[in-house]
Amino acid sequence: MMADDSLIETVNPQSKLVGCAQRLYGSAYQHQLGIIMSMSIVFIDGPNNGSCISLLANNRSIVPVPKMPIVVDTGVFLLAGKYAIAQTHRADFKSGVAIIGCNITGVH
Repeated sequence: MMADDSLIETVNPQSKLVGCAQRLYGSAYQHQLGIIMSMSIVFIDGPNNGSCISLLANNRSIVPVPKMPIVVDTGVFLLAGKYAIAQTHRADFKSGVAIIGCNITGVH
């Protein structure tokens, strides 16, 4: 599956659009729910405009707060590398709408 999701400032769905999260992911496990995912966080506004952070994740459903390594970074984040932590704030599996917070820790 592929997705191009809005990247907003806060968990409020009405908050300012600052970029997009472009993801490619698929099922990665035979005996439990889990995915392997590649995601690029592309900034289109503010001081990070034109910069990108890319993550590669092995995201298992049994891990409540997954940590994902940063594998590529560009623009103001060049050589920032470290990791990101994702946390689901709201999810409606019927409609496919979810709000997921992502805290990125890096050396810059």
